[in-house]
Amino acid sequence: MQQLTLAARVGRIEEDPPLSLDAVDLTVRDPGPLVGRFEEIFAYIATVEGAVPQNVAEITTLIPDLDDQERRFLSAWSTQELAHGRIFDALRAQLGLAPYTDGIPASSVVPDPVRPRPAFRIFGALSASRWLQDVFKLIYLSRGAMHEHMTYDCYRHLGAHFNSFGEEALVRTVTEPIRRQEAAHLGYYRLAASTHRLGLTPAQVGLARWITVHTYTPVGTAPCGKGPTGRVFAGLAGDDMDAVLDAVEAVADQLLGDGTHPLPHFVHRSMRDCLGQRPPTGVRSLSRIRDVVPWR
Repeated sequence: MQQLTLAARVGRIEEDPPLSLDAVDLTVRDPGPLVGRFEEIFAYIATVEGAVPQNVAEITTLIPDLDDQERRFLSAWSTQELAHGRIFDALRAQLGLAPYTDGIPASSVVPDPVRPRPAFRIFGALSASRWLQDVFKLIYLSRGAMHEHMTYDCYRHLGAHFNSFGEEALVRTVTEPIRRQEAAHLGYYRLAASTHRLGLTPAQVGLARWITVHTYTPVGTAPCGKGPTGRVFAGLAGDDMDAVLDAVEAVADQLLGDGTHPLPHFVHRSMRDCLGQRPPTGVRSLSRIRDVVPWR
């Protein structure tokens, strides 16, 4: 099968409209188990998806020379992700949940206008060097692919949980349509990262790899915090957590690896950090850089 080009992938994403609340069936057979099991998870999803405008503002600050196709993708991607957040806002309202859960601001509503955080404005000034901007771009695209893979698995497990509670309407009209859109985002990021890497020097790829290994945090850590992020993924993936993290590391190895040695288990290390476990020696966390790498 012939692989779709980047232009074709962007076109397909643009042709797939954001999910409408009118098309979602939020009928819940038994609210009690959902509230007890998923209150924090729903808060996390609404918050992460609602943080997308902040991500876009910071990405375009750090990588100002995005071309028209890349900006079209960001526009379509952000519109779809915000729609996902609104769905979980509506589901929370349907279940009668309070607007905050254990410190997570569970809402997809984002202040307007959105301004990049100061650190991004500082690092954005470094993008005047095209050499560095290309490094930042590879980090952004690779991390985008990693996060989309983890998000896809998040919705896969959530759908399985909904099925186990007999909530077929939520699977059919919420998790499955969202997974379809997340898969398209993953396909774009993967191809965009591998294509961009072809034009970089080994030194640029090596720097992008080093920064990624030493600054990675799971999707949602910035807006939600480490503890809630760890609890959410543990609650969703359960015994499948290692397989979920292995898959994310495989994406990183494909896009950033040197082809001779596998990358260290930095995704596992970061999730252990979120879960409050002591990370292993050999992979240090560089906190002053970590929060400047663009993503949710």
